[in-house]
Amino acid sequence: VECKGVTSGLYRRVFLPEDFRIYTDGLSGEGTEPLIRLYSFQRDCFYEGYVEGFPVSLVALSTCSGLSGILQLVNASYGIKPLEAAAGYQHLVYPMWNENVETQLFIENSSLAWTVEVSLKPEDFALHGALRGLVFVSFQYDYMGADKDAVTAKIVQLFSYVNSMFARLNLTIVLSSLELWTQKNKIPTTGDVEELLQRFLQWKNVHRVLRLQDITFLFVYREQSHYVGASSAKKLCLKNHAGGVALYQRAMTLEAFAIVVAQLLGLSLGMAYDDPGSCHCAGAACIMQASSVRSAGVKAFSSCSVRDFQRFLATGGGQCLLNRPAMDTAYKAPVCGNKVVESGEACDCGTTEVSCGALRDPCCTIGCKMRRGVQCLSGPCCRKCKFVKKGTLCRSSSEDECELKEYCNGTSGECTPDLWVMDGHPCSRNTAFCYRGVCQTANKQCQKVFGRGKGAKNGPLACYEEINSQRDRMGHCGSNRHGYRHCAWKDLRCGKLVCEYLGSKPFTKEKAAVIYARVQNTLCVTLDYMKPPTERDPMLVNDGTVCDDHKVSNPLTCSSSPGRREHFCHCHPGWKPPTCQEKAGAKGGGSSSPSGDGEW
Repeated sequence: VECKGVTSGLYRRVFLPEDFRIYTDGLSGEGTEPLIRLYSFQRDCFYEGYVEGFPVSLVALSTCSGLSGILQLVNASYGIKPLEAAAGYQHLVYPMWNENVETQLFIENSSLAWTVEVSLKPEDFALHGALRGLVFVSFQYDYMGADKDAVTAKIVQLFSYVNSMFARLNLTIVLSSLELWTQKNKIPTTGDVEELLQRFLQWKNVHRVLRLQDITFLFVYREQSHYVGASSAKKLCLKNHAGGVALYQRAMTLEAFAIVVAQLLGLSLGMAYDDPGSCHCAGAACIMQASSVRSAGVKAFSSCSVRDFQRFLATGGGQCLLNRPAMDTAYKAPVCGNKVVESGEACDCGTTEVSCGALRDPCCTIGCKMRRGVQCLSGPCCRKCKFVKKGTLCRSSSEDECELKEYCNGTSGECTPDLWVMDGHPCSRNTAFCYRGVCQTANKQCQKVFGRGKGAKNGPLACYEEINSQRDRMGHCGSNRHGYRHCAWKDLRCGKLVCEYLGSKPFTKEKAAVIYARVQNTLCVTLDYMKPPTERDPMLVNDGTVCDDHKVSNPLTCSSSPGRREHFCHCHPGWKPPTCQEKAGAKGGGSSSPSGDGEW
């Protein structure tokens, strides 16, 4: 600055919510529906601070794309922006001033003086609030940039400047949504600014655009105007009246326009225009002075503005400021066009006609919506955007005899839920029962732990008596906070799994102690994973395992066989329920799907 290096102290400022959205009124790829596009916008790259060595200074910078922003000293303002054509990340620092000095700068519909006297205490101003705003930009939006991305970046930067002014009031101005009228204006934007404000308020109330916002703004371009905007004074939290119109005039800098928006917000927050003779501030100009739009340098709210704001809060006018939106910077809003289906999107094929063309993607449009006539996008029961025929196999059964095949139902792209043979159905040649889709046997469990073949098999009752009668970590029937539980004689086979070891070499297992016991010429074996009693022992016998005639472990006790999970009838392949006496068609025999031909 002025050929001298400066150092700034900065801290991050977040004023875009997690669900920040940018809307346009363009048309979708098929030209029939309004397009609501969710753009990605980095939210954690805005900073505020000061210039070291200048007690009265302010810095508002963005690192989203290079370094850009504003530096304000006592009576001078400087802009900073990257030089696009330069190498080595060079930036330009330049003085800023408002060329439009002939314009009248009073804002219409300004507030009157307060007539209610309120006793204020210092602690009354300990507010950390948030004001949520929705901004509409009129059709001639190119006055703020060459395209939608440039306009969006400029408006977000504008709110960065506005927040730097309101930071000293412990108030965050949240830009919750932005809508660009790219095709045509939704209301006439000509005429007197006060009439335009009433027209805008009526339109937004009819169309219920406020929703979760506290205040709604309309930005309109005027070549020249006697006034720069209008706002409903002292009516911030009254939804039918909370709104403003800001006129962006030719040759007005973004710094000056930020002052206009701050003044409009100040009026809605109960502030009046400053009397230069009795209102004072730390900056070169006070924000609520009409002449501050022409001034360079630091702007600050005056003692009068602070007093007005305190009174506004004390009389209950700022209740809506306490509703702070979620501002977690880790959140990433959904982005239409990144080929990742996210919240609020039906599909996402990209951003080009090539990637979203009918030959490349017959289901999806550029606007992240399904094409006409599309029934589904993906799944084992979806082919070429249509549901496959009812009864088409979509999931083969596993090797376990308690698992069943599943078939498409003709109304969904996904396979039907994974169902299985009813719990308690005999399996493994009537020596075990199906339980939760698995033929539960102690032999299988032993082989899974110690290896198939000649590794191990379920131990005889004598092995269970020897080990599970100990009531310690080596053998037990479960545990609770008091310690290991004793096994009743009938429940010995439902406690810790005890196998007969058939291997010729000692068994080793990481993170577990191997326990052997020789009982009646049988080498019994189990494992101790050395877990505390409060954690379930992974070596417990699986629920549903046979422990006696027609009884299973359920859980840790030997009781009657388990009940049914679903009341569907299943027949052997080739036969139709419910009697299983009639032959089924070519497809669907023994199906577990509610749409298959082999179930009831």
